[in-house]
Amino acid sequence: MKKTRSVLYVILLIVVFGTGYYVGSRSENSKPISKENARKAIQTLWVKSAEPPLPKVVIEGTEIPLRRSGYSWCNRNNCVTTDAAPPKLEDMAPVAVTGGTDIQTTPPEGIHGFTIQNLTDPDIDGYTVPTEPGSYLYEVHCTWPLEQGRASFYFAVTVQ
Repeated sequence: MKKTRSVLYVILLIVVFGTGYYVGSRSENSKPISKENARKAIQTLWVKSAEPPLPKVVIEGTEIPLRRSGYSWCNRNNCVTTDAAPPKLEDMAPVAVTGGTDIQTTPPEGIHGFTIQNLTDPDIDGYTVPTEPGSYLYEVHCTWPLEQGRASFYFAVTVQ
């Protein structure tokens, strides 16, 4: 009985060490990922566009035109950063809308972060047109994952 148990222990040790040797020898053949290969792998997940794609804003069934402002954007080996001050309300062509209407948005492709803000009256929810008559400037800010970029877009509405 002792002889059988000893033989089993020897066989078990051979199996354990043999498995360890096999796994170890396989890992020696794998090559570490280089920074260049990692960068290329990340870029395959980027949005294929020369500039940040535009979101879509619709109020009362009307698509509202957006103005792209400053952005940073990478596409393949080319990265661009532009700097621009937010437009002034008087430089925009506001679209006439009914107060209290919902602002419907469709984020652009591959988006990571998306915010909309009423810059004229920041206390008002950015997804609803104010009920108070007047003109309002909005900012839509978008970010894309994997450091591809970020951009700001602007539009204006007038409540009569």
